[in-house]
Amino acid sequence: MAAMKLRIAVVVAMLCACAAPPPERQVPPQELAGRTAGTPQRCIALTFIEALHVSDTDRHTLLYGSGRTIFANHLGASCGFGPNDLLVSEPIGTQLCGGDIIRSIDRNSHIPGPSCVLGDFVPYTR
Repeated sequence: MAAMKLRIAVVVAMLCACAAPPPERQVPPQELAGRTAGTPQRCIALTFIEALHVSDTDRHTLLYGSGRTIFANHLGASCGFGPNDLLVSEPIGTQLCGGDIIRSIDRNSHIPGPSCVLGDFVPYTR
């Protein structure tokens, strides 16, 4: 009898672990307000002038660029970075592409943080 109760408890626990989390409210990052999304691109060309950075209002979105076009990389709810994280990328060549790994280091403590896999880059223009 005790073994049967244990099996039932294990099955219930497994089913609860598989349940999807409640959906997050999808609010676009403040930096993209008033801009129009374009066709997603797999890769973007890197320059020494710009740096990939975390959105001020959405820790699950990385931004690249300024001025007329800003590229957004939406990481999804399972991965995100904090405001004190320094982003480290190791691009091959002069492009950053979906599938590349971005890792972080805390700006103050220098402790390594999460690593995330990039998706496609969506250009947002004015």
